[in-house]
Amino acid sequence: MKFKFTCLILFGFLFQPGFLAMAQEKNTAVDSTYQNGLKYFEVGNFPKTAATALKQFSVNGYYRFVSNYRHLNQAYAHLENNKNNIFVGDDSQIPQLMLNMSGSVAKNTTFGTDLYMWTPMTGLGTTENVKGLNLGISLYGNFTSSLGDFNVRTGGINWYSLTPFTFQSNKGYNRYSIFERNPWDPNTKNMDSRYADFYNSGSINQDERWGQQAFQGMILEASRLPKGFSGVMMYGKTQLNGGLSPLPNNSIGGKIKKEYGSNYISANTFNNVSYTDTLQQTRIGFNVATLEFRNKIKRILLKGELGMGRAFVQEKSNGWGEALSLKISGDLFKKYPLEMHLFRISSKVVNNSSSFINTSFEQTQILTANTSTQPVLPAVASTMAPIGQLVNNRQGVDLNAQVNIGKIKTAIGYNVSAEIENLSSKITYAHPVNSLVLAHFWRWDFPSNVGPYNNLSKIYRNVYETVNLTSIDATTGLPLKKKYFNSVEINSKYHGSMGAHDFYIYYLGQFSSAQNNLAPLTIFTEKALLRTYYHQLETYFGISNNFIWCNYAGFERIIANYETQTDVVSRRPKNQTGISIATGFDIRLSKGAGLYLRQRWMNSYDSSFSKDKYSGYETTAEIKIFF
Repeated sequence: MKFKFTCLILFGFLFQPGFLAMAQEKNTAVDSTYQNGLKYFEVGNFPKTAATALKQFSVNGYYRFVSNYRHLNQAYAHLENNKNNIFVGDDSQIPQLMLNMSGSVAKNTTFGTDLYMWTPMTGLGTTENVKGLNLGISLYGNFTSSLGDFNVRTGGINWYSLTPFTFQSNKGYNRYSIFERNPWDPNTKNMDSRYADFYNSGSINQDERWGQQAFQGMILEASRLPKGFSGVMMYGKTQLNGGLSPLPNNSIGGKIKKEYGSNYISANTFNNVSYTDTLQQTRIGFNVATLEFRNKIKRILLKGELGMGRAFVQEKSNGWGEALSLKISGDLFKKYPLEMHLFRISSKVVNNSSSFINTSFEQTQILTANTSTQPVLPAVASTMAPIGQLVNNRQGVDLNAQVNIGKIKTAIGYNVSAEIENLSSKITYAHPVNSLVLAHFWRWDFPSNVGPYNNLSKIYRNVYETVNLTSIDATTGLPLKKKYFNSVEINSKYHGSMGAHDFYIYYLGQFSSAQNNLAPLTIFTEKALLRTYYHQLETYFGISNNFIWCNYAGFERIIANYETQTDVVSRRPKNQTGISIATGFDIRLSKGAGLYLRQRWMNSYDSSFSKDKYSGYETTAEIKIFF
């Protein structure tokens, strides 16, 4: 009896509210909550609720099926036994399924990663069923204080840009064909939005990579600092400065920016050091330092970047060279937008992570991971680049204007430029009319010096060709004279309607020449070392909001003179003709899905070089689903 009484007293004492409150403070295994305004405690069979690990988590991405069938009537020698080819997948190395995952672990800390799944169908069997990281896992953090906003990006691959001369890719002047879809092109609510945007603004929606470069490492950003200051610091490596090489390499850069009103000035730098051997005996790299500014004076806008740079091998360098880009823009007669672009980039300024192309200095980095050679600073000789694409060892001026008359919008570009030094005995040029078809002749890889005459080089979704000059110094192999370049580009766009149906007509013409003398306009005679003429006409007819009929016609002529390499049989220089006719449909299947069909017939031949010819057709079907 005494024992029972003692237990009863003990039971009542333990469950007094005061004791329970004290137990809650000392024993975290007991949780409290409120129900009907009364506080009660979870004990016994009431488990403790785990704290939420993630504040937010999301998954999105896309699935892209693309298949290509090619039939060739005439083919290059390496395709003679493969004239009929069916291919599933994208040989631009874009995965079929992409998952973008991101989450937040705290108010100011987030992370993200991209996972891909891919079946390239190269014939390697189950080993090619690839699953992996596309851009790696990145961690993002931000902190806001009274001093400013601070952000950090680490790991993975981040797409980023500083300035054109330090770390950025070329954006150009939005004069290009949009008939072929890029792997990153989105679906749109109305299928004609892509073509309407190009007509209205001169550009189409691009993903985050547009105008930016890939960077792996750490990026620290500071914005909204006192007195209008902001800054960036980068440390890691880039796609071409070592890339996936296991050899030591690093890049470091950044900028300090001062804003005043809508204008600014910034000090910028980007630098790289790479090694070509595991013992770190051979050291190569470059340094670039610039000032960038933007200043608007009434109706005149001044934008530009000036600085200096150098390249080095071991401790040897040719010294520092100058880099200048100045754009002056305003409205002519208060109606026609006009921009003048003055530029000069020394042959000593080298930076393959910038918006200009290196044409003067060649370095290669031998990878120990495989037997290939990775170009660290790929020299593309004296290139005939589109207007807006800068190259080093070049100086000149661009003029760009926009003239709108009724429903016809016309963008006009003019360029005259010259080499600063005669360093290359080669000229390179593109084949825009059949560029994607030609790139499909070499799947997966990006080889150089291929084709029937070993003068074609594949780059991403494009191919450029090299022609050799014959007027060279027998001792040095350098040309006897400097080269001068001229180019005119015309991009006209028209928007009309037939009843309730909109249609768009686009024309793009490019007329360029390279010669040994300065000329005010493109040379159309044999005085030019090389002449390139491109015509591209596109039409888009909106059958409905969900159905677009697309058409394309292209024609190109490339003519060289007798100061370039001739064929050993015909003894004549290059005389190329390219023709392409295509049609297709854009079909909206649902809110996030689209079907895109393209049928192209092509014919290309050189009347001087008999092996340089191909003809046939190519059919492409793409289904893209965003979720």
